[in-house]
Amino acid sequence: MEDTPAYACLSEKGLLCTQYRRRDVEDIFTGTDLKANSSKDANMKIKLMYGYYCCVGMPLYNASHVEMFVPAGHVGLLMNEKNEYLFAQPGMHNIRSFFLRSVGPPKPLRGHVQHGNRTIVIIEQGYIGYASDNGQPVLLPPGIHVWSSESLFFKQQVALNDHLIQLGPYTLVTVDEGYAAVTQDNGKQRVLKGGHTHLLTHKNWKFEKFMTLKIQTDELEKIQATSADNINMMVTSTVNWRIFDVETAATMAAETMATTGKAGDVNADISKLRRDVLKQAIASLAAFIGSVNYSESFHMSAMNQQTKAAVQVGVAVPTGAGFSGAPDPAPTKHSSGFSDNPLYDTEKMGSAVVMANAVTRAYGIEIMSINIISALPNDQALTKSLASGAVASAEALQAETAARGKANALKIQAEASAEQERISAKAEADANLIKAQGLAESERVRAEGAKAALALRAEGEAEGIRAVAMAIKTDGGSQAMAQRIAEQYVVNLGEMSKHANTIIVPDRPNDLAGVVTTALGVGDSIAKAAAAK
Repeated sequence: MEDTPAYACLSEKGLLCTQYRRRDVEDIFTGTDLKANSSKDANMKIKLMYGYYCCVGMPLYNASHVEMFVPAGHVGLLMNEKNEYLFAQPGMHNIRSFFLRSVGPPKPLRGHVQHGNRTIVIIEQGYIGYASDNGQPVLLPPGIHVWSSESLFFKQQVALNDHLIQLGPYTLVTVDEGYAAVTQDNGKQRVLKGGHTHLLTHKNWKFEKFMTLKIQTDELEKIQATSADNINMMVTSTVNWRIFDVETAATMAAETMATTGKAGDVNADISKLRRDVLKQAIASLAAFIGSVNYSESFHMSAMNQQTKAAVQVGVAVPTGAGFSGAPDPAPTKHSSGFSDNPLYDTEKMGSAVVMANAVTRAYGIEIMSINIISALPNDQALTKSLASGAVASAEALQAETAARGKANALKIQAEASAEQERISAKAEADANLIKAQGLAESERVRAEGAKAALALRAEGEAEGIRAVAMAIKTDGGSQAMAQRIAEQYVVNLGEMSKHANTIIVPDRPNDLAGVVTTALGVGDSIAKAAAAK
């Protein structure tokens, strides 16, 4: 029932008292307490026995009986002959006693029921009960608590939804994340971390204040500052800061002890600490402005833009190798956009932040940034004069930029035309080379084909001659050869006579046997000559 951080903090210190807690309403009634023991029918029977309705036994019945009804959710209050305080359960009661008496109407079982030295307390969830026993604090967790005591008195139940809860000599402090609590334990400062519930265990361990650890943004008051060229300006700015060391800040700068010296008079804000930070930020800002030549800042923009234009001329060339095959120029580092005016240069402003932190870190404060919103010269005529010079510089820069752009466009166009001519010439040379290579390859293939054809023809003729030679060597081969020579002679002689005007013939053209013999003799001579070799 007490599993929340606030209860856990009290339980760890052993301050939660559970010895009087009961499980339910039935456990309230113990010892001599009265339980319901009758009904209307039972009461009527007893009255009839005493002659109650005949008016004879009425005084005797009323003197010797106590009749009582306790509604549900209530408790009856009685005292016996010993003047002991008793509780009566809900229901119908008929008690036979001459000295038992009721001391009031039944009370509902809600909150706190006090009956002499008998006490019933119901503590709701989210609350803590505070009682005192002989001057010692007793803390009661949620539930029903019942006791009989002459010295234990219930005082109040306290909600646990507050950040600061007083429970007699104890103080329960709940610190949210992003905050810290500053306390004083017998004069010694103790800082409690955020995100936890803490218990201050004695009266002289006092809570002083909560301190925020969140980033603070404050507007600095308008200040008049003089630049390095003696121009008086009205400056509006802001500062961002935070507490990074709570213990140092609380010890060195924050007001924690009330001037009255009373425990209840604590100062919850950090106004003194804030004033110290803002004053140091103003001093550092004034020192920074004193180092700036403000009049030159009107020409800084034109100079910076001119530098950028000079670098950016010609950057329209595609990435990778240029038209001429040369690599791209190395990238040029550009200055930051705020460098046009030194008052808005974050890097230079960092020097003011460093200067301020050199002081504020001594009392646990870190200034994160100082930002100028506006810085206007007090002399309006001077402002107009400087602005006129800036306008003239801007117009000159505009004309120069236009001329540079036009020259750059012409240069790019010329380079593109040259590159186009170079590509066309290279393409034509490549085409001629490919054509010559194709013709040479064609001639080479044709020569190789003719050579292969001649080789195949010679091989065929040789194969035919070998076949004829083999045929001649067989039986009847010579006769067949002679017959073939004679046939060829007759055929060729006839063909020669058809197509030639003059022919040379043997002296005996009809002598076929002589022609065959001559042909065979020539063949034998060739064979012998080949064998001799």
